[in-house]
Amino acid sequence: MQAKIIQIIGIFILGLFTGVILLSTQSASAQTYIEELEDQWVMPVDGKITDTFGTRKGKHKGIDIAAPEGEEIVSVSEGKVTKSYYSDTYGHVVFINHPEGYETVYAHLHKRLVEEGDQVKKGQIIGIIGNTGISTGTHLHFELHKGEWTYDKEHALDPLFVFELPSDPVVQSKGKSANDTLKSKEEEQVPTFAPEKPVSDLHDENDTKLITVEKGDTLWAISLAHNIPINSLKKWNNLNSNTIYPDQQLTVHITNDQSYVVQSGDTIFSIAEEFSVSPESIKTVNQLNNEIIYPEQVLIINENN
Repeated sequence: MQAKIIQIIGIFILGLFTGVILLSTQSASAQTYIEELEDQWVMPVDGKITDTFGTRKGKHKGIDIAAPEGEEIVSVSEGKVTKSYYSDTYGHVVFINHPEGYETVYAHLHKRLVEEGDQVKKGQIIGIIGNTGISTGTHLHFELHKGEWTYDKEHALDPLFVFELPSDPVVQSKGKSANDTLKSKEEEQVPTFAPEKPVSDLHDENDTKLITVEKGDTLWAISLAHNIPINSLKKWNNLNSNTIYPDQQLTVHITNDQSYVVQSGDTIFSIAEEFSVSPESIKTVNQLNNEIIYPEQVLIINENN
């Protein structure tokens, strides 16, 4: 009897040990594969993450990336467009199935540039960022699913497992892997989204200078670095889009305009009240077509030219 008990205990311990080994192997395999995706996949848009996976009592099954109107959305990897249509909730939305065994979702687009059945390449433009469907503010809602998307989203994964971001938000460059973007930040000192003083500021001088675009730079980052609205940069440099290139020369006018960096929770109306100006004047001077603003956007409050 005693020998039988010892045998049973031995079998139990062996089974437990085997299970631990299998679990460790699977975990290591999953971690390795995620790291491989970090090297292979690219960010879908230049912007700042404003909401993460699992918020809203666990119902938010993706991440939200805020970016200026007109920003291009790209496919994170090669694949096949499985759906491209207008949804009451997602708005204009594109689904892409990837050979790695995942499906990605790009929602709230202003415009779709691909159709169902299209084969797309990594970094290919598939749409324009928007505010369609059930959405508040211009942003991309991005989802990652193991296998295929389902209505209940039971296979949804946190995209940050692939697109890992540092603790302080930085510009993520579409068409670049997350790892490459982080290397750019370390090696080339790409301007970050976080201003040192998130308060109103007055430029000290009225000057014009040329800056040279470096690898990893975006108009958004340059806008924040110089406390100048993106629309002003585009106007001064005759740019029709937000696309800029390494070694490109940009003119920057340092003026005495009073500017403000938008904070989370701000609205056009709250900013106007704080500075005793009208919402319409803020919209006019910043060439805004509506009241939509996003955190860390630079706004001119008063023109002092």
